[in-house]
Amino acid sequence: MSIISRRFDKKETGTVFRHAESGKILYRLDARLERDDWEMLQAMITLVYNAGVAAGSKQRAAEIREALGISGGQ
Repeated sequence: MSIISRRFDKKETGTVFRHAESGKILYRLDARLERDDWEMLQAMITLVYNAGVAAGSKQRAAEIREALGISGGQ
């Protein structure tokens, strides 16, 4: 899953990253990146985002197990 739209907009004066679903600008860089650089940065942001989601999900699952009195080994 990617939070950032994969659409590269050549018309932008700077570099823009948009939300994948809403299309709203998440952040804008004054520097103009070429498509290859933009794709590399987009992939890195997606990797970090997904790692955070996975870590958060594991933590939340552990909290739920603890609240229910279920040990982690089951």
